[in-house]
Amino acid sequence: MASATYYLKYRPQKVSELDSVSVRENLQKILEAKNLPHALLFSGPKGTGKTSAARIVAKAINCLERIKDKESGQGKKVDFEPCNKCEICQEITNGSSLDVIEIDAASNRGIDDIRNLREKIKLSPNKCRYKVYIIDEVHMLTTEAFNALLKTLEEPPAHAIFILCTTEPEKLPKTIISRCLQIKFQKAKKEELINSLKRVVKGEKLDIEEEVLKEISNSAEGSFRDAQKVLDQLSLKGGKITLKEARELLGKIEEIKPEKLLLALSQKEAKEALLEIDHLVNFGADLEVYTKELLENLRWLLLKKAGLNIWDEEDSQLKKLEEKFEKVDLLKLIGLFSKAALETKTSPIAQLPLELAVVEWCESEEKKTREPLLSETRAEVSGKSKQNTSLLGDPPIQKSGDKLNLNQTVDSSKREPSPSSGEGNLKLILEKWDELLAGVRPLNHSVEALLRAARPVKLEGNNLTLEVFYKFHKERLESEKCRSIVEEVAGGLLGLPIRMKCILGEKKKNLIQSENKEGEDILDVANEIFNGKIIDE
Repeated sequence: MASATYYLKYRPQKVSELDSVSVRENLQKILEAKNLPHALLFSGPKGTGKTSAARIVAKAINCLERIKDKESGQGKKVDFEPCNKCEICQEITNGSSLDVIEIDAASNRGIDDIRNLREKIKLSPNKCRYKVYIIDEVHMLTTEAFNALLKTLEEPPAHAIFILCTTEPEKLPKTIISRCLQIKFQKAKKEELINSLKRVVKGEKLDIEEEVLKEISNSAEGSFRDAQKVLDQLSLKGGKITLKEARELLGKIEEIKPEKLLLALSQKEAKEALLEIDHLVNFGADLEVYTKELLENLRWLLLKKAGLNIWDEEDSQLKKLEEKFEKVDLLKLIGLFSKAALETKTSPIAQLPLELAVVEWCESEEKKTREPLLSETRAEVSGKSKQNTSLLGDPPIQKSGDKLNLNQTVDSSKREPSPSSGEGNLKLILEKWDELLAGVRPLNHSVEALLRAARPVKLEGNNLTLEVFYKFHKERLESEKCRSIVEEVAGGLLGLPIRMKCILGEKKKNLIQSENKEGEDILDVANEIFNGKIIDE
C-alpha cells in the first residue's frame, strides 16, 4: 500500500500545529469562549489550511475529554485543543464520523442539495454533541441554494454548527457573510512555509541542504499544500536533496538570473537584452518561471524606492541595480513584462512577448534627468517665438485617417490670442500624457480610467490643471488617495513637485465621432466610473 503524500500525512491535527499565526490565535479565542458561533466562514487562497482548520474545530467542540473537563472543571480553564485520542476525535480524523458532514459545493451546488441538508439537519447527532457541516468552495452554490442556506443559518438547530470555506468570499451574498464569524486565511509567509516544511523534514528524517526549504518557499505562492507537494517529489529519489535538484524541479536554471537582463534594460541596450533572451531559450529555461522572477525583482526595486524592504536578505546584485532605475521606469517595466507574462502562455513563439517588451522599452524616449528637463522648461517659457506661438496657439492639423486623441484636444475657444506660460508648459504634459497613464495604471486602474476621461489644460509652474466633465469625476480625482497618485507619477516624469487641481468643464459631444473607437472606449470607461462599476483597488 502506497504511503500518504506529505500534505495528507502531516496535515495539522491540533490548533497549535496550524502554521498560520493569525489563524491559530483566532481559533484559540473562539474555542475558549463560553458560547460557540453557530456559523464560521473560513476565507482565503488555496492551500492555506481552511479545511484542516475546520476539522480541528469539529474535533475540539466534540472531543470527549474536553467535554468531560468542561463539565467537571468547576471554573478551571479548559484546554482548547482536541485530545486526538478519544473515540470521537479518532473518527473525525479518519473521516468516519457520521456527525461531521463535508460537502463539496462545486459538485452539490443546487437547491435540492441544500433542501436535503435542511431536512437531515433536524435529526439529532449520532454520537457527537454537535453536528458539524463543512461546506467547501461555498461560493459555487446557486442563488436559489444560497437563499435556502440562509434560512437554515438564520434559525439553526442548537446541535448544528456550520463551517463555510471559500477561496472567493467576494462571491458570497452579504446576507450569508453577515450570519457568520469570518476568519481570513492569508497567503503563508515564507517563514511559516519553512516551519511547515521543517515538520515534514523532521518526521521523515530527510537529508536536505538548508537552502532547499527557502527555494521551495519562494516558489510555493503562499500555499502550504503546494510547498509540501514539491518536497514530496524531491524526496522520491532518495538520498540527499540538493539545491540544484530543487531548482531543476522548479524550472529554475542556476546559471541564468534576471539581473543580466535588467542590467541591459537599465542601459537600454536592445541588442544585449535580446541576446540574453536568446541565451535563455537555447539553455532551456522555463520562460514563465523566468518572467515571474524578473517581475519579483522589479517589484523589489520599486518597493525599495518607496522605502520598503519585503525580503529579509538583500540581493547584492539587485542592490547594484537600485540606482539605475527611476520609479517611473520601474512602473513602466512592470507593466510591459506583466503583459508579456500573460502572452507567453499562449504565444506560438514562446520568447516573442519578452522580445517585444524589450524592444518597446529600449526604443521608448530616453529618460531625462531633472536638470535638463528644468532647463528645457525654462527655455521654452522664456524664449517664445512666433513659430512657438503658432505651434501652441493652434491645435495640430488632423490628418485624414488619424485617430483623434481626446486627451490632446484643447478647445481653442478657451485660449487667449497668445499663449501664457501655462500653455507653453502644457506641451510638456501633453507629450508625456501616455507615459503618465502607463505609470498610473499599475498603481490604480480606477485613477487611470478617470484620467482617460479628463484632459490637461494648463501646467503653470508646479501646478497642473485638469479639465473633467462630471462632478463625480472631479470629486474622485481630488480625493487624497487619487490626487497623490497622479502627483507622484507626474512629478517623476517632469522632475518637478507637481500639485494637481481639477476644473469642471462642459462635455463636448462633437469632440469624438461615433466611428472613433478609441474615443468611445474612453467614454465607456468614464461612464463605468460614473455609474459606480469601477472602484478603488
